[in-house]
Amino acid sequence: MIRSLEFDGYRGFPCRRQYDLSQPFQRLDLAPLTLLIGRNNAGKTSVATLLYQVLGGLAGISNEALPLTVGGNPVAECFQDLLPARDLSAFLELAVSLKSASGLHRLETILYLRSLLDDDPRPWARRVRWDEADYPVPDSPLERFPIPDVPEQTEVRDGARQVLQASVWLGPFRERVPEIPSRHGRNPQIPAIGSAGEGVTELLAEDEAVFGEVSAWLAANAGLSLRWEKNLDLWRLQTMRGVARSVPITQVSTGVHQLLPVLTLAKWRSCNPSRTPFIDVVQQPELHLHDALHPMLGDLFLDVARSDIGTTIVETHAEGLLLRVRRRIAEGVVPPELVALYYIDDAPDGSTLHRIRILATGEVDYWPPGVFLESYEEVKALRRAQRLKGH
Repeated sequence: MIRSLEFDGYRGFPCRRQYDLSQPFQRLDLAPLTLLIGRNNAGKTSVATLLYQVLGGLAGISNEALPLTVGGNPVAECFQDLLPARDLSAFLELAVSLKSASGLHRLETILYLRSLLDDDPRPWARRVRWDEADYPVPDSPLERFPIPDVPEQTEVRDGARQVLQASVWLGPFRERVPEIPSRHGRNPQIPAIGSAGEGVTELLAEDEAVFGEVSAWLAANAGLSLRWEKNLDLWRLQTMRGVARSVPITQVSTGVHQLLPVLTLAKWRSCNPSRTPFIDVVQQPELHLHDALHPMLGDLFLDVARSDIGTTIVETHAEGLLLRVRRRIAEGVVPPELVALYYIDDAPDGSTLHRIRILATGEVDYWPPGVFLESYEEVKALRRAQRLKGH
């Protein structure tokens, strides 16, 4: 299981260590709930993508050192696309902390393109290091992530493959949920939700406990409940608001369709505790939702985090979600170490990953200027306009 990822020279994160090793890595320490915030195009998705690429590389799921497909979607056409500004002379430096049966280990490597005149798009390894000891680097382009010949090699490969199989990448644009399940007989131990939310109806049809939890959450927080109705030998997913007549799920608002995969995945995790660690990524869970529901999403993810089996990485712009998490920490409902909060700053010279530590009081040790101050600035502008008009 990956405990942390350090990197330098990846997409919008420039090569700061290539000529100055005193420069720090960008570092991502994983907690059961890991939150990524920052402006659009700052690099939030890049951080989660690289983590999944490293996980896929460790698992050896393709003939690429870093798989170029994540969550079923292509993220690059070749390794050069992963380098800052596609600079052929840039290095991608990686360091991964891994937990195995023998303890905590550190795997380091540097990937690069050997020659500007080389037509081979695959990277080479400049360094392979395991627990501070250097190992021979392959003398050919890499076809998989370089793990040296150490006793833990097979365990790392098999463990990464199991984690990847147990994980879900839920993208920011979820499809509309169909009312009729299209398949049955899925493996109940493997999440069946795709990156666009595919498989939600099937999971709800096959897992009564999850269906009940999802329906109860919607009734308590959105005034909407779910039910199954049989019509012409087909079971159809319906919604009800109060005692009104039920309508098909296909006729409810876009916000419900965006929420349902997020909610179903979280309740599936809570109802089916896994022995296999997972790393789920959820992008913009608040999409098309009213602000009043954003804090409830914080509680939803904290419920999953309490199992302490895997990691849920949430990429969000929802202030209410963050405030609810901080409130629960201040109330003593969850310990601060259950949550890791990161801010991605898109400075002119390149992006930077900052850890924001949440204290036991719910306060933070640092807060980036201007983040979530838009409403406050608008209110100030409104007051200025009123004063100018003499109101």
